Amino acid sequence: MVALNPNTHVLLDGEVKVYKRGNSKRWQATFKIDQHWVRISTGKTDLDEAKTVARDQYLEYKFRAKHDLPVVTKRFEDVAKLAIADMQKQLDAEAGRKVYKDYIKALNLYFIPFFGKTFITNIDHQKIQDFNAWRKKVIGRDPKASTLNTHNSAMNRVYDEAVARGFIAQGKVPILSNKGEGAKRRPDFSREDYRTMIRKLPSWIDKGKGGKSRDMRYLLRDYVLILANTGMRHGTEAQNLRWKHVTVFEDNGLEYVEFYLHGKTKPHEAIGRAGTIDYLKRIHSRTEAIKHIDFYDMLKQKLDLPVFCLPDGTVTEHLRQTFKAFLNDAGLLTCPKTGQDRTLYSLRHTYATFALINDGMDIHALTKQMGTSVGMIERHYSHLTPRMKKDMFTGKRYELSAKDYAAQKADGGAGVGDNEE
Repeated sequence: MVALNPNTHVLLDGEVKVYKRGNSKRWQATFKIDQHWVRISTGKTDLDEAKTVARDQYLEYKFRAKHDLPVVTKRFEDVAKLAIADMQKQLDAEAGRKVYKDYIKALNLYFIPFFGKTFITNIDHQKIQDFNAWRKKVIGRDPKASTLNTHNSAMNRVYDEAVARGFIAQGKVPILSNKGEGAKRRPDFSREDYRTMIRKLPSWIDKGKGGKSRDMRYLLRDYVLILANTGMRHGTEAQNLRWKHVTVFEDNGLEYVEFYLHGKTKPHEAIGRAGTIDYLKRIHSRTEAIKHIDFYDMLKQKLDLPVFCLPDGTVTEHLRQTFKAFLNDAGLLTCPKTGQDRTLYSLRHTYATFALINDGMDIHALTKQMGTSVGMIERHYSHLTPRMKKDMFTGKRYELSAKDYAAQKADGGAGVGDNEE
């Protein structure tokens, strides 16, 4: 019989070994589940406590294996199976996105066969480059851009699972690119350009013709402010927004507004920054069908009426052109950092940029607020260095004096990042 190292102890008739590595003060454990060796840290320096943890973990792993549940390890294959199980569960409940089927197919055909036994923490840039070369050989050609987008999204589902379980720090997740190129930086507004835009909107409205043209400009002003203060998607989410999707509530004496958004991705909630309620009230006061109803009473009625509409209740599809005309007049059309023309979608990117830099919002909170993925935020905002700060969604990082508040109101609302002078 082979003698054990003095720092090695066996449990459960030799099924589990508890041992120490090198100069570590904490006990490790190892055991075999379905032909897979599992190694864990008990996190304990006391031997008896370490044995208890090791025994419990072994029994938990045995239970999961018996019931065909994924055995949780840091190996890519195991984490991927967890992600697949979650997506399949949503598909079976008819709650998941149809594209999940493509994600599952990509993981099973390409990612698991290549990365299978690799620990997810060991997948680096070079490993991904090796995978890209292997995938090209398997497919027989360079994958199309749409295929790469699907594959990257599938891989990010696995990383989301790994981050959620604490297997890997979010900052260690590699950025996946399409055709080896980094994602292009999207046009947004700098703090100064945003303030200039907000200050010029009121006078630009006054210069417009009367009737529908003036109504379009009034609507555009509040549309811009709401998108920039929520991260809401122009088009899909804004177009689907109804008054029944808007909720105002109080907490600790402060008033908040919550939006239920659905469009490009699965539905999600978003909190509006300070001032957003005022912009909603302005739209309400101009809408003939509901302006006679008290704003808060109207919200309680959960009306199935569009939020972003002209006074007669019609929804316009020309805000994009109106916004472009305004930016041209204001000299703000082209983003100097990217050289690209700004659009209404730039307001969403502005929200993300200000949230990360000015508010110190952590990336996971931002993904929930904006209804996107960690991978997407990483790819498009990796040039930013987030600074953690206390308050996030409402932008109430500082107590505003009455003078400051009045000045902001004169500017057309607090707006993203306008809490400081």
